Amino acid sequence: MRGDSLRRRASRIDRSYTRIAVATSLAAFLSYVVANATPHASAVPAAITAVVATQASFHQATKGAFIQVVGALIGAAVALGIVSVIGSSAVTIILLVALCFVVARLLHVASPDESPLVASALAVTVILVIGTNLTTELAVERFVGIVIGAAFAILASYVASPTKATRTLEDTADTIQDNIGLLLERIASELREDPTPDQVRGWFDEAVELRNQVLGLAAGMEDLKKNRRWSIRVTNADIAAVQADVDACQVMSTRALSLTSDLRRASASPSGSGGAIPPAARTPLADLIAATAANMATDDPTRTVGKTAAHQAVREAERTAQIALIGGIVSHMEQINQARVDEEEA
Repeated sequence: MRGDSLRRRASRIDRSYTRIAVATSLAAFLSYVVANATPHASAVPAAITAVVATQASFHQATKGAFIQVVGALIGAAVALGIVSVIGSSAVTIILLVALCFVVARLLHVASPDESPLVASALAVTVILVIGTNLTTELAVERFVGIVIGAAFAILASYVASPTKATRTLEDTADTIQDNIGLLLERIASELREDPTPDQVRGWFDEAVELRNQVLGLAAGMEDLKKNRRWSIRVTNADIAAVQADVDACQVMSTRALSLTSDLRRASASPSGSGGAIPPAARTPLADLIAATAANMATDDPTRTVGKTAAHQAVREAERTAQIALIGGIVSHMEQINQARVDEEEA
């Protein structure tokens, strides 16, 4: 099942790459044709803008198109003023590029960390507007061409993403939760016997990988929230729903990682020592972990599962360290159940 998930993810990436390639090519072609047929519009800047501004997500394309148009306005207005005073030269380029970095910070269209990228995009558009032999007529033509290219870039980006950005994050969250459930099922199955150190280490490594995937999911969520104003397709309800999924994944992955870390530490302790899991406690703990995995997969999750197994596992603990270890494992399962319930209610 894990291999199927990886293949689905790879297939989704391939399809996305193909869609964006086709959409970008069509956007460049159509913007060139339209600009070429439009009076006072330059076709080459239109095609270049369509290629540069087309993105895999709609909000990024809207933001990119806005930057391109602003850059065109700055390039047309400021360049004409500078050229009229000092003429067209390398000094003009220096002044305009420096100005782009100032404007990128003043516009507040991006975070301070992203401002250099915005400034670079502005500078590219400004240089494109300046071109060679700049005149008022040429500046107007290039500006109109850039506006046409930006419009087609937005349209192409909309078409290139058949599902909303929120849907992608939700699908990723579902996949991660499925994999966490599979990991818990495997731990429950192997814990009933005496697991080898390699098996326990494998649990921990998989939990680390899942935690890393959740960190990427959380980063994608932050990017979506930060760029929310650039997309008319993402509503506040969408944001709230995806945030609930991300929060649940964060709790589940953290608890799964803590569980495997505790089990790895216990497996390294000598048998019969205070840090090891008593053999009689393995089965009730396995039952509790298996019940948690099953609860994750249900459409109507409960807040508490496996109370009998949890009590039985704690009763088998003879030392304080064992009680703390088993109690911690029980707490991890309860928190995963709680996260699943909170997600469903949200």
